[in-house]
Order: sequence, then C-alpha cells, then structure tokens
Amino acid sequence: MKAVIIILVLVVIGFVVAIGVAVYRATTPPAPPAAHGPPTTSNGEIDEDALETWGPPPMAELLGKLSRPFAPKLLKKTVEISGQPGSGLAGDKPGELPIAASDRKMRVARLRLVEGRGAVATYLCAPAGKGETCDQVVCLCHENTVLEDDQVEACTESWRKARAIGDDKFSCKRNDDDVSAVIYGRGGVIQVTPMGESAATVSIR
Repeated sequence: MKAVIIILVLVVIGFVVAIGVAVYRATTPPAPPAAHGPPTTSNGEIDEDALETWGPPPMAELLGKLSRPFAPKLLKKTVEISGQPGSGLAGDKPGELPIAASDRKMRVARLRLVEGRGAVATYLCAPAGKGETCDQVVCLCHENTVLEDDQVEACTESWRKARAIGDDKFSCKRNDDDVSAVIYGRGGVIQVTPMGESAATVSIR
C-alpha cells in the first residue's frame, strides 16, 4: 500500500513540474542570442566587432535565472528595505538584511526595485566555497532608465558592457528591476545601496 502511495505522489509531482515548465516557457520571452553565447551576425557567424565588448555572464547570475521558478524562496514573506529617512538606506549607509543559515544548500532571493532610479544589492558570503560566487553583486533599475558611469560603478563588468550606450552612459533593460541572487546554505548578509544620491526601496523575498 505504501509503495502505491509513493508512486502516486511521484506521478503527481512529475505532472505538476511538467505543467510548471510548460507555463514558464509559454509566458517567458526567449532570451536574446547574446544571453546564451558570443554575439553573432544575421547569418549565424561570430560578430567579431561585438565580440570585443562581450563577456559571459557570471555563473551565479545564470544559475539564479535558471533556478528561479523552482528553487526555494529565501523568505516566506517579502521584506522591503526602504530609502525613506531613518531606514539606513541613504547616502553611503547601506540597508542590511541578515540571512540565517539553512539546511538547504541553495536558495534564491528575489529582489525587486519598488521605488527609485536604481539600487545595488550585494550578497556578502565570502569566503567562497567550491563552485560558489562570493560576493555577488546585482544591479536593479527600471527599463530605459539612463544612468551615469559613477552610478553603476559597482555593477559587474558584463552588466555594464551589455547596457553601455556611449558617453559613459548606460540604459537599463527590461526586467532589470526584477532580479535574483543565489544564497548559499551558510547564509550571510544582503546589503542594498541606492545608485547615486537618490533614495531607493527594494523588496526581498
């Protein structure tokens, strides 16, 4: 009897996962070619000119995007770190969210820019273990927001290259305001700072 129940449970789980994957694929637009590998021309050959400024995205960034629909959420309830006066998220004073250790080896933090032009979130987890990326930096800004070089100085090189528009300016892309970070089992701290002098509010879950 127990064996039958276990088999039925596995069948149900497999069915739910299959539906989840189908829905995710149907509702998620395909990533641009540059997200999968070096840039190419219309005939499929490597674009030598674009290759000079291209760089592969960090492994943690890829892992966060791929596992986001299925990995355990970092928090059961959304927490907002606000840029309002007295919150600690003003000027050069970062807002902080301590992350407790967990039996789960990996969780995914969903970070969303709720208010403000942009913010930089850093997951402090050093020293890095085997196959880990520490510390992790993710940048959040709304689509088409144009930022100055000094505002995105803390962002990764690949992020900056993908959004550079010349004259030391950067234009934010779609979904840049809704990103992920891979959180390891030992926990750590997520620090959030606004881009430039403007305040910001970031939700974390």
